Amino acid sequence: MEMDFESVVDIVSLIFLVVSSSFLGLLTFLMLKSSAKPKLRVKVSPKDGDEKGKLIFHQGQISTLRFYIENVGHWYAAKPAASNIILWINFESAFKPTKIRYGSTLEIEDQVVRLGKSDSKYLQARGIYLFHEEPGEMVEVDVEMPKKKGGYRFWVAAHSDQGGCGVHKFKLKII
Repeated sequence: MEMDFESVVDIVSLIFLVVSSSFLGLLTFLMLKSSAKPKLRVKVSPKDGDEKGKLIFHQGQISTLRFYIENVGHWYAAKPAASNIILWINFESAFKPTKIRYGSTLEIEDQVVRLGKSDSKYLQARGIYLFHEEPGEMVEVDVEMPKKKGGYRFWVAAHSDQGGCGVHKFKLKII
């Protein structure tokens, strides 16, 4: 059985296509891996809440929200450190945030409440360093809850020297 010229060209073209596509896929993966930014995970719970960490509060209640920030990295890439992180912890205008505490032992405090986008109020934490597989950092915010029942939102925007680390959105309920 002889192969004609067109069949040989088709086979060579197919081999070239498979090899070049594999090479481009590998090159793309390596570029993605080397350009990865830190990936932060932010969890929130009430300091004085129940063991399930439900975000349900009473009208006008003064409470402490506890944020746990950790560097979780990416499955496909090296796990870069997140250095000099700045957190903007934003609340809708119905909230009255009063104080933020952070640092390894919550030794750093700030009481400067600023006005933010969408008529929000925010507190800021600066200079946090997180490494992959290292315990995360705790941040506490004292806040007076809204005086009306309903669902409310708040969010944490994060940035490090390596670039943006996302906006982490949360909801709570006032009863």
